[in-house]
Amino acid sequence: MTIQEFLDRKIGLKTLVKKYDQRYHVFNNKKRRGASDQARLLLIKILQRSLGLSALDGGRLTRWIPDSRANRQDAQQTPAACLKSRRIVLLGKTGVGKSACGNTILGQTVFRSALRMNAITTECSEAHATVSGRSVSVVDTPGFFDTEMRPGKLVTKIGKSVYLSSPGPHALLIVFPVNMRITEHEQQIPQQIEMMFGEEVLKYSIILFTHGDLLEEEPLEELIEENSRLRHLVQQCGGRYHVFNNRDQNNREQVNDLLQKIDSMIEQNGGYYSNQMYEDALRFRREEEERKQREEEEHSENTEFTQFFTKYGHHLRMSAFAVGRYDLLGDVISASVYEALLL
Repeated sequence: MTIQEFLDRKIGLKTLVKKYDQRYHVFNNKKRRGASDQARLLLIKILQRSLGLSALDGGRLTRWIPDSRANRQDAQQTPAACLKSRRIVLLGKTGVGKSACGNTILGQTVFRSALRMNAITTECSEAHATVSGRSVSVVDTPGFFDTEMRPGKLVTKIGKSVYLSSPGPHALLIVFPVNMRITEHEQQIPQQIEMMFGEEVLKYSIILFTHGDLLEEEPLEELIEENSRLRHLVQQCGGRYHVFNNRDQNNREQVNDLLQKIDSMIEQNGGYYSNQMYEDALRFRREEEERKQREEEEHSENTEFTQFFTKYGHHLRMSAFAVGRYDLLGDVISASVYEALLL
């Protein structure tokens, strides 16, 4: 059996390898002879990955040097603005200021925004603008825990944000008012986002606090340090957070600082949250739901079966005993229940 055939049979391992862009290697630690060859092949793979080397026939390595003419042609075909483009998705509860944050980022009023607790945004919507010389697109989403929408429908609608920001968002901003009382309900939001988009998604997420004008003289860092629930919330996103004052849209410094944090996160992650990652998360969630449904159905069948024989078992025993065919019960009920009835 080849390693590929083995991976195809093991869905869990196959999913794990896919998360690392199909990078894997196999060691046989029981094989002493030829061990250096195993290590050499591993080192070649590492060099290829880290130094931009490509393998030629015979196992030799050479550095890929781009053709200068082709490079110039590519540069002409790819505008500089595209290289600087950023795709952002806004997530959070209803009424936390997601739409206002989108307007602040883009520097113009494109999303409907109001100080109210019932949902303004009921569908994902996308808008873009040139921000500090780069193309920025923002996707606004319906709020979590929207009582006017079924949970399943809400999950589907929020999931569309990934496709609106195709080929995938560079950053997902999870919005919280800085003065919000963080309960267990709010603390579950990152986990809910993981359930929707997969366990990798928080690597691409930043907590964005609104109502920065309410901080006055108290630094946000101190507020986070003093509040354990707030601190835990930020830690779930790798310690990344930012604060906006949406009343001051002319303050472009706060937007530029956010874009710099997104740039740093992209550099750390090596890219953006892709559509493929979302598809993998969807498939995993479907498999989990199907598994749970099967377990619930089996449990329901077993419960009904047990309840039936608890209620009618005595009559069955008496009837079988009366006709002298006690052995017939074995054809009607399972051996385990049959033995239980004999007790």
